[in-house]
Amino acid sequence: MRGFTLVEMIVVLAIIVIITGIVLNSQNDFNRALTVTDTAYTVALTVREAQTFGLSSRTYSTASNAAYGVDFASSTPKNYTLFADVYPIAPGSSSAYCPGHTAGSGNPDAKPGNCTFDAGQSETLQSFTFGRGFQITNICGHDTGNTFRCTSNGYLTGIDIVFLRPNTDSVVTGRTSGTFVKLLDASIQITAPSGSGTRYVCVTQAGEISVATSSCP
Repeated sequence: MRGFTLVEMIVVLAIIVIITGIVLNSQNDFNRALTVTDTAYTVALTVREAQTFGLSSRTYSTASNAAYGVDFASSTPKNYTLFADVYPIAPGSSSAYCPGHTAGSGNPDAKPGNCTFDAGQSETLQSFTFGRGFQITNICGHDTGNTFRCTSNGYLTGIDIVFLRPNTDSVVTGRTSGTFVKLLDASIQITAPSGSGTRYVCVTQAGEISVATSSCP
């Protein structure tokens, strides 16, 4: 009887090594895709939590009718903040990018806040930090002229997404060079370590929150 030759053994082992390598690499790609998707859904759920708090008029500290939102900033790509929008617009002033809010609290329908996150005004409800090398690599939104503004092209430095009763609609405010701009939607790009996977958290003006694999619709 004839057994395997040394050359045949080497060829078989080489085939096994190649197949094993392909399987392990595919598994790693799948794990990275699964993890970045899970991270994006965690961010989306935080935005949904802000929407729920805003609709329920959840009292924050001594402020009633408080709006709630999520702050994203290009300066802190590994962090984002869930906040209560209670720092008021100056009395007698108004803001085109912040509808529905009223200065002061002289009536039951008064809504405090200015549709932006004021870090030094005790608005932070919870801060989140990405682990395992994940980070926010781009923050975008369409302005009222349908220009797509992003942190990557220098138009924006961050975005605040705010919800206030009685509507599910979002109020999206972009920050740029110390001023604010009203946006119609928001796109938060989340990237896995070494660019191995990307997902997008999408928020529309109607309050729809979703996760996309390529770009927001």
